[in-house]
Parts: sequence; structure tokens; C-alpha cells
Amino acid sequence: MRKAPLFMMVICLLLSFVLMSCGGFVKKDELEKQLSGQKMDLEQKVQLAQDSAATANDKAEKALLATNGIDKMKEDILASVDNKIDSAMVSSKGDTDKYSAEFQRIAQEASSKAVAEANANAMAEDEKVKMMAKEAADKAMNAAMEADKRAQEAEKQAELAKQLPVTSEPTVFTVYFDPGKINIKAEGEAELEKAASMIKENPNAVIKVEGNADNTPVVRSKYRNNWLLSQARADAVKKYLVEKLGIPEDRIKQSVGNADYKPTAPNDKKSKWENRRVEVLIIR
Repeated sequence: MRKAPLFMMVICLLLSFVLMSCGGFVKKDELEKQLSGQKMDLEQKVQLAQDSAATANDKAEKALLATNGIDKMKEDILASVDNKIDSAMVSSKGDTDKYSAEFQRIAQEASSKAVAEANANAMAEDEKVKMMAKEAADKAMNAAMEADKRAQEAEKQAELAKQLPVTSEPTVFTVYFDPGKINIKAEGEAELEKAASMIKENPNAVIKVEGNADNTPVVRSKYRNNWLLSQARADAVKKYLVEKLGIPEDRIKQSVGNADYKPTAPNDKKSKWENRRVEVLIIR
């Protein structure tokens, strides 16, 4: 009974070995089958690639032939056009007289039109020149009339001037003063004596007395400003002429102060003394 299990074990081992061997053969067959299938698939792909390349070559050749055909067509068209041009040139050579006459007609019409336009322009320019001449003549006439009018006016003014008394520039005698003062100094008295002598010699002369000042502001004086100071100087000279030198008061038609608004010299330290003055004007 003990041998049976041992026998069964041996049989199991043999069966296992056989099965393992058979399984190995099966796997080998399947591998060869797969490899064969892959080889066939690769060969098919190579064949397809070759077929595609052949097809592409055919298409390229056809495209080249088509391009050559187009170029040939262009050459044929150009040749046909050149032939037509040549034919036209040949046919026109026989009509030289006809074209020459046509050209002469066109030239004649153009020249006639040019002459007509030239004559029209000349007439227009002639009218324009005449108009300009007329305008110039009118302007000259107006200018002459205006000149004559002014000449008549000038003659009238000259006649009136003859009737007016002859006047000359006034004779001026000047008296100078110290700053802020109205008293007449010795040299001023001498100048006023000259003025009085001329006034007496010219009874019809007009006498004016004008007082002036420099631009120095009046300080600590009864004359609050240069207006009052210049007027006081003028009044002092008038009084001296009337009371000291015997000039009738009614002969002096004006006695005014100008403040510092009529300077005869710059108001600087060197020259402002010339503006502190009174002028006696004798207008003959």
C-alpha cells in the first residue's frame, strides 16, 4: 500500500515534466508565428511606401509636362501676336498717302485753331492795354486836379500870410537863482536892465515872464513845491522890471511858473543850476 503513493508521485512528476515541455513548445510556436506576422506587416509597409513614391514621381512628371505645355502655349501666343503686328505694319505701308493726308488735315486744323486763339488773345490784350491806359489817364487827371487844388490853396494861404504881421523868434534874457531862493543877484539885475532897454525900444513887442526850477524837492521853505517856487521867481522878476526899471505892468502879458517841467540842461549836480532860472521873452 506504501508503493502506491510513491508510484502516484512518480507519475505526477512525469506528467508535470511533459506538460512543462509541451508548454515550452507552444510558446515557441506562438513566438515564431508573431515574428512571421510582424515581418509580413513590415514588408507590406515597405511595399506601400514604394508604391507611394512611384505615384509621387508620376505626378511630378505630369506637372513638369503641364508646365512645359504652358510655356509652349505662351510662346505660341507671342508668336501669333508678333505675326499680327507684322501684318498690320505691312498693310499700313500701303496706305502712306492716306495717312499723310490725314496728318496734314490734323496739322492744318491745329494751326488754324492756334492762329484763332492767338488773335483772340491779342484782341483781349489790346482791350486790356486800352483799359489800363484809360485808368492811368484818369489817375493822372485826378492827380493834376488835386495838385491844382493844392496850389490854389497854397496861393490863398500865401496871400493871407502877407496880411499878417511879421514875427521872429523871441529874444530871451535869462536870470539865474540859488537853490530854493527867489532873490535876484547882481548878474541877474544886469541882465534885466538889458531886457528893459529892448522892451522900451519896441513898444509893440509882447512880453512874457516864465519861471523855472530844478527837480530838487522843496524842503523847509514857505514854497511847498517847485510850482510855487517857480511862480515866485517869475513874480519877483516882473516886480523888478515894473518897480525898478520902469516897465509898465500892462506891457507884461504873462507871468507863469513851469516848475521843473521845462529844463534846459540835465538835472545833475553839474548842470542843474541852469534850470533854476527866469526867462524874459520879448516877442516882436
